[in-house]
Amino acid sequence: MRNAFLILAWVALPLALNAGGADLIRLQFREVDPLFANPGQGWMNQQRAPKTEPRFPCSVVYIRFGWAEAEPAEGQHNWALIDDAIAAWKPRGATVAFRVMTCNAHSAGYYTSPKWLFDAGCKGYEYLRGGGDPTSGGKRIPRIEPDYSDPLYLAKHGAFLKALGARYDGHPGVEFLDIGSYGIWGEWHTPHPAPVAVRKQIVDLYLRAFRKTPLVFMSDDAEVLAYAIARGTGLRRDGVGSPWHERNWIGSKKYAAVEGMADTWKRAPIVFEWFGNYDYLQSRQWSFEAAVEFMLNNHVTLINDNIGRVPPEAMPRLEKLARLAGARFVLRELAHPKAVNPAASLPLQMRWANVGVGKLYHRYALRFCLLDTEGRTAFTADAKADPRDWLPGEHNLAESLRLPAKLKAGDYTLAVEMADLAGQRRPFRLAMQAPEKNGRYELSRLKVK
Repeated sequence: MRNAFLILAWVALPLALNAGGADLIRLQFREVDPLFANPGQGWMNQQRAPKTEPRFPCSVVYIRFGWAEAEPAEGQHNWALIDDAIAAWKPRGATVAFRVMTCNAHSAGYYTSPKWLFDAGCKGYEYLRGGGDPTSGGKRIPRIEPDYSDPLYLAKHGAFLKALGARYDGHPGVEFLDIGSYGIWGEWHTPHPAPVAVRKQIVDLYLRAFRKTPLVFMSDDAEVLAYAIARGTGLRRDGVGSPWHERNWIGSKKYAAVEGMADTWKRAPIVFEWFGNYDYLQSRQWSFEAAVEFMLNNHVTLINDNIGRVPPEAMPRLEKLARLAGARFVLRELAHPKAVNPAASLPLQMRWANVGVGKLYHRYALRFCLLDTEGRTAFTADAKADPRDWLPGEHNLAESLRLPAKLKAGDYTLAVEMADLAGQRRPFRLAMQAPEKNGRYELSRLKVK
């Protein structure tokens, strides 16, 4: 019903203006193709500090670390693991996302969960994993995985997550957390599975510790996935590029009982990672093109950059993926009166489009302003519309901005920006051809009588 009202408003508003004798300015804007590092979406770099330029513009940096690195002695926390990454990327306007691992088949040594945990009596399972396949763990050495059902593990790791949340929940430099802490690489698959009730208990540890910062759950555990997403988490799939992973997804037998999985993207982020780099996919005769389309068709928000070297002929597909991940907004049409009076309403009739495959999750305002002939801001107002409601497709929008009585007569430039209401993130860039400076787009000219 809401869209129907807006479509009617698009037709009715110009008629009402004309009936009042007002002349209208009607404008159309062309969509453009540049890649933007818009907050909370697109390409994710994996460098803890900027060393080389990211493959594509990126606003999120992703890191993983072992619990033993973050808490080498009980109650003594190495927050520099996270703080240093946040500080390194802040000048570039990027935030950090991370995962805590308690079992890591790539670890250099025996422990990923801290030695002091096992010394205190926590049970565990020794395992061997590794080999020539680069995705298998590399060096084949003995390692230990905790028994996740052990009350000591749950108590000690719960205390760590509580401390982690006390420091980082709602932190402006943290984009999201994976719900890790279970299984190899924190991916929620293990040869030593804990009961479903215990796995839900681990999810609860995160939900209690992080009430502001978004959480993303690993989709490997289909039995617990519904429990997590029903409580507001996003979802993540590592292993894109493998035909098995792409077949075993929404609608498959494995996920048949996961209610709401197909609509998770409408509420929370969707994160994907490649199974292996481009050369690895080619060596297995797995389709790179199918992997790209899988991500786009499943409303990807963020993509890990673990694809390695990509040949020039494949780069256009990779650029398309980076461009369309998340939301991508275009103002296609605008109509408004040529002149208005102070203290009157300025009606705006617009047609916006989200040409991305996902949506916006941060609270942004569609902010309009009038600039005088010197470029100074004379008036600012936020639209009532919430861009988080704009799913992919066209959106007709009618807004009415009340001008101040003291607004001086003269010629003004009408401009728009998508501004972060919390004042912590850069403006959200728009994919439209219009003069732009610092995320503010000049749209039209207007006379105040």
